[in-house]
Amino acid sequence: MAYKGTRGTVHDFSGFNDHADAETLRKAMKGLGTDEQSIMKLLATRSNDQRQKIAAAYKTLFGRDLVSDLKSELSGTFEKLVVAMTIPSELYDASELRSAIKGAGTSENVLIEILASRTCSEINHIKRIYKKEYETEIGRAH
Repeated sequence: MAYKGTRGTVHDFSGFNDHADAETLRKAMKGLGTDEQSIMKLLATRSNDQRQKIAAAYKTLFGRDLVSDLKSELSGTFEKLVVAMTIPSELYDASELRSAIKGAGTSENVLIEILASRTCSEINHIKRIYKKEYETEIGRAH
């Protein structure tokens, strides 16, 4: 379920072709070195829904997981950014909420940023994803 509404500045790329984009990403990661510029140029100009379709096409075409390949080719904050761009929004939100409340201390800024900018419907969906992923209610993460 993709978020609906007018948030964000990245919109569907006209002329989108999931197979061609998957091939571009594979080419950027195959062989010696990684073409980080090509990866960012492509992912930054596709909507989250389109990025999910690219990941599915990547799996179909190459029998490989796009996120796993990106993690093995990239590092540091660039890796974190690119991985965040390639997972579904609600799954990313659930992961960030877990990190914000797990362990000692709480990252209130993350909680506020996510919870204050989502609709009730989106928050309920994030809660369902959280429970499915972590087998616990969001408030019981400690």
